[in-house]
Amino acid sequence: MTTISPDFISERLWAENWHLLAHRSELAEARDFIRFDIAGREVVLHHDGASVIAFDNRCPHRGARIFDGDAGRERFLCRYHGWSYAKGRLFVADRESLAHCPIDQVKLNELELCWIGDFAFVAEAPSQPLDVQLAGLAPLVEEISFGIDRRWDFNRYVYEADWRIALENALEPYHIGSIHPKTLNTLKLAAGTNRYFGRNSIWSAPLGDERMAKRMKSLSRLFDLTHQFEGYESIYLFPFTMISSTFGFSQSIQHFLPTKMTERTYFTSRLFSGRLNANVNPDLVASLMTSSASMNRAVFEEDHAICKRVSFDTWSMEPPRFWSASEEKLLHFRRSYREATLTD
Repeated sequence: MTTISPDFISERLWAENWHLLAHRSELAEARDFIRFDIAGREVVLHHDGASVIAFDNRCPHRGARIFDGDAGRERFLCRYHGWSYAKGRLFVADRESLAHCPIDQVKLNELELCWIGDFAFVAEAPSQPLDVQLAGLAPLVEEISFGIDRRWDFNRYVYEADWRIALENALEPYHIGSIHPKTLNTLKLAAGTNRYFGRNSIWSAPLGDERMAKRMKSLSRLFDLTHQFEGYESIYLFPFTMISSTFGFSQSIQHFLPTKMTERTYFTSRLFSGRLNANVNPDLVASLMTSSASMNRAVFEEDHAICKRVSFDTWSMEPPRFWSASEEKLLHFRRSYREATLTD
């Protein structure tokens, strides 16, 4: 057996797997887009006026970047030579001047896109169908997607740690008491249970603060949710994505995407508000969503601060010599990673 370098494995994990990158509400209107930096490349999901497409953020003419922002609503237009794209068609400026070229063959470098409910998954060269990769989680993922109303908060920055370090921190609750004493630990989460679906996993933990649990239950009447766990739920979708929620009132989607830089991760978190009952005024939950967004940002900053202290040369795909029972999902991740790392 030979071991493949971590950087190559990161690129292979991107290429061979499906990745949850967007919710339909983010791409509901013509010209809506969202952009991601992944392992030295940029990937965009864009509503072209007819459907949602995913592609490398480069013009097929000379490779100029099309979209600059993280997300928004803009026309697909290359500022270099005026090429544009809409409704499945690429429009070439002064097409006659390129008559000597095989211009009919020009096209975007598109990626595969597949919907599970209202979630868009993207892959470059998937090694297996999406439902096989999700290993039984597709119905739950679909339910969660249908319970989302819209994006409430968008948070993105370069994380000063390798993506494996950052992800493992997100997987294990062992650190909550010491790192998040005034944020996540105020929920007083119980030990919780782990469930495994192929390389994916779920941690579900009831709230230990009975007063808070009772208050959260009373808020359930405001929401029309297709999935709700009455506590804290953290779902890991191999290899780079986490979905977390408390009582399902909002869903936080986090990406820990590899970079070409040493000990750096492209981190993105988005908070989505849950779908409300038809007779509920959205203003009634605005303070809840604002508070949730603030809490999430604080938790992620606390995680970032501790992960910066962990050098990547301390990491191994093998199980750690010493591990808490609450770090069980970390062992599962390393097994999954090892399967993708070792080759004949």
